[in-house]
Amino acid sequence: MAFIKAMAYCLPDGRLTNEELFQRFGEKAVRSITKMSGINERRITSNGETAADLATRAAQQLLADQHCDPQSIDLLLFTSQTPDYQIPATACIMHERLGLRQNCACFDINQGCSAFPYSLSVANGLLETGAAERALVLNADAISQVLYPKDRALVTLHGDAAVATLLDRTPGGGRLHGFHFGTDGTGWKHIVMPVSGARAKRTADTGKEIVTETGSVTTAEHLQMNGPAVFHFTSTVVPDAIQFALAKWKWTIGECSLVLLHQANKTMLDLIYRELNVPPEKRFYFMQDIGNAAGASSPMLLAEALRQGKVKSGDKLVLSGFGNGLSWSVVGIEWC
Repeated sequence: MAFIKAMAYCLPDGRLTNEELFQRFGEKAVRSITKMSGINERRITSNGETAADLATRAAQQLLADQHCDPQSIDLLLFTSQTPDYQIPATACIMHERLGLRQNCACFDINQGCSAFPYSLSVANGLLETGAAERALVLNADAISQVLYPKDRALVTLHGDAAVATLLDRTPGGGRLHGFHFGTDGTGWKHIVMPVSGARAKRTADTGKEIVTETGSVTTAEHLQMNGPAVFHFTSTVVPDAIQFALAKWKWTIGECSLVLLHQANKTMLDLIYRELNVPPEKRFYFMQDIGNAAGASSPMLLAEALRQGKVKSGDKLVLSGFGNGLSWSVVGIEWC
């Protein structure tokens, strides 16, 4: 297995506060959503800034902090659903920005909130086979850019962020112990941008406002979510997925120091924690002033836990991501 050597994250300077949203959606509605979500403020991109820009800054900070020569990186993964372009892969653009060597594999992974364990597993596989020696995994999303400004359900939840993770095969750091993945493709329509690719083209009508079943205002050109369906999926599937992974690894919640969950909203997380009987000291939140950062959410949670000194040698960590697809993922990490 590969080892996580270091992590760094980047947040945009822009902030979207509840007070600003009071003007847009009404104070009563926003306070009600905040009570459920636990999110008071969101960090959002502005002035043309993209997820790749955030990822560049996170990667540069990580390489500088670790005194790591960019020329030593021979694998770069950029995992995002808000890339700079449909063509080419944003990872190739990042290759130029970071000054990586030419014999470096670079490609994108299109995955949402379950992205971090997926991208770790791909990097781990290539490192294990000897196809690469040192990997830089970048998880970044700027979901605020694909939300309709009048969408009360999603604008109040989402923020933007990027996380850089350095991995190699030398012992030390976070050892990737195991992975578990799952998909329920019958629910793909529950989180979707209907007009965003080759299946449907923009027309004069696709930008018109529509009201969803849950009362949110959006358009076919923006991200849409069936909140009740996603909440049901998460509350029923994710606890079982984590239990399945623990059983496969012969781990228990009691052995784990932290159980880290994609920061969707606090009500959802607390429900999962209760289902798993996770005590308060093994729970960790990092969304209050940031928002739900989609694919960057769970890696940022781990990076912040490391920054706060909540992870020490000998700890076992369980991290789970879940979201559009519908998909879910779990990774077990042993800290050396």
